[in-house]
Amino acid sequence: MTDAPRRRLRFLGTLLIGLLFVIVVQLFQVQVVNHKTYADQGRKNRTQVIRLPDPPRGVIRDRNGTVLAGNGVTYSIEASPSVLTGTIRSTAVMSLSELLHVPAARVEQILERNPAWVVVERSVSRELAEQAVALGIWGVDVRSSWVRDYPQGSLGSHLLGFCNLERGFYGVEGFYNEELRPEIVTETMVVDSYREQVPWAAVPVTLPHRGSDLVLSVDLTVQAIVEAELAYSLAEYEADSGTIIVMDPRTFEVLAMASSPNYDPGRYPAYYSQSPLPFSDPAVSQQYEPGSVFKILTVAAALDAGIATPDTTYTDQGWIEVGGQVIQNATREAYGEQTVTDLLVKSLNVGSAWLSTQMAPDTFYRYVQAFGIGRPTGIDVAGEVGGQLWLPGDLEHYHDSNLGTNSFGQGLAVTPIQMAVAAATVANDGVRLRPRVVSQVIAADGTVSLSQSVMEAQPISSETARIVTNMMVRVIEDGVPQARVPGYRFAGKTGTAQVYVPGGYDRDATIASFVGFGPVPDPRMVILVKLDNPKTSPWGSQTAARSFQRLATRLCVVLNIPPSLTEADQ
Repeated sequence: MTDAPRRRLRFLGTLLIGLLFVIVVQLFQVQVVNHKTYADQGRKNRTQVIRLPDPPRGVIRDRNGTVLAGNGVTYSIEASPSVLTGTIRSTAVMSLSELLHVPAARVEQILERNPAWVVVERSVSRELAEQAVALGIWGVDVRSSWVRDYPQGSLGSHLLGFCNLERGFYGVEGFYNEELRPEIVTETMVVDSYREQVPWAAVPVTLPHRGSDLVLSVDLTVQAIVEAELAYSLAEYEADSGTIIVMDPRTFEVLAMASSPNYDPGRYPAYYSQSPLPFSDPAVSQQYEPGSVFKILTVAAALDAGIATPDTTYTDQGWIEVGGQVIQNATREAYGEQTVTDLLVKSLNVGSAWLSTQMAPDTFYRYVQAFGIGRPTGIDVAGEVGGQLWLPGDLEHYHDSNLGTNSFGQGLAVTPIQMAVAAATVANDGVRLRPRVVSQVIAADGTVSLSQSVMEAQPISSETARIVTNMMVRVIEDGVPQARVPGYRFAGKTGTAQVYVPGGYDRDATIASFVGFGPVPDPRMVILVKLDNPKTSPWGSQTAARSFQRLATRLCVVLNIPPSLTEADQ
């Protein structure tokens, strides 16, 4: 062999040895130096943290077990465009176009959004989902998921709130979102290139828990009656809107709470175009000046403080000056010598203002706050506000005249639930409890948590509460006979409030209200009726009082309350 071939062999041998050395070095770099990095990358490619399908959200039922908010199943048709190639893609496009009744170009446009995974159509029926599966196209799949269902439609909508894919909003859905929502569980799984679990991988044993169920104090039958009466009253008295609350004064449990206009929580996206949005519950979030129903608190405070008795007299000359402001009766009339009972029965502003001046600011506002005015009641419904109460010492907002105007419900603001709670306090022997909507929380493991009555304050004695109750019975019997409930003795008070607007009060609009409870002496229900801007009559006695009478009459039958009056008493 000549030298030339030998040199070529040596060169090739050296080259091969060099290449082998490079390969060995590279293998050393990969296998030893960068072993951890490549191992981590491999594990990352082979495994994925996957969120397990959520179990259903907790069910909401009324006190008798009727479902108010439950869960349904919805289906979505999905696809992996990277799998759909060639004739398979053409077949998929045409098949989905025919199935969904959309142009083929639209389907193709959807598939081009993401090569890995796209949603072709959301929220399809079960029948359509089964037809999609029957197509048998590799790369086209159907996925099921839970969707919130409200079988009662708009009934109780403000009280319930609504739920999207992630959480609950407003009402009970919002307040108890943490209890209602299911447990979120993730697992690390071995997946293929399409992030699907490989068939031979071990199935996780950790299963998420469904959300807790809620049992409300609300009675669906009572709620339906209340909403029907509210709708009738709005039409009968040509009011813009309104709210009705029914509570049990023995426990402060809400039996019904309705406002109108309302909405269908199962179709909440359809209401986003409305202004304002209809989702907040006006019973807990809408402030208004209560007007003369507030005289209940003024009289109760004066009696409990020992400032007056039901028979204490004063001279009503038709006006009184408090803090530089002249206050007149609603009728602009003078009534001469009157008793404290008369001022409540006849709803006299002058008498109420006089009574507040006899107490002085410290005493008056101490009682008003003890009744819960000026702060949230603590009811378990999302979105509650605290009302508005200016106190002495607030140099920017409080004026000496507030003492007089506040005494008959002007110059301060409450929510309907605050006013209902104040009346329930009188009905409950002067003890104020925290109002509540949920009576039971049932966890996924069956553990039941019962809601307990929480005492907030006792602003007046039981004796004072009894006296004020009897005076309120006189209000209905002698002052507002249209609120009488045949066969029963009820206590109540009317309210006709002006509507505050920037710069003063609206000359035409009023808020008509009536709050009452009964039967006396063992009240089973408190009813508050609030009608916004009734146009047939501005007066609560001619509108809200009649609504109260109709509603109380029906509820006495539905709640199986025996008559409290004999024929001789009526």
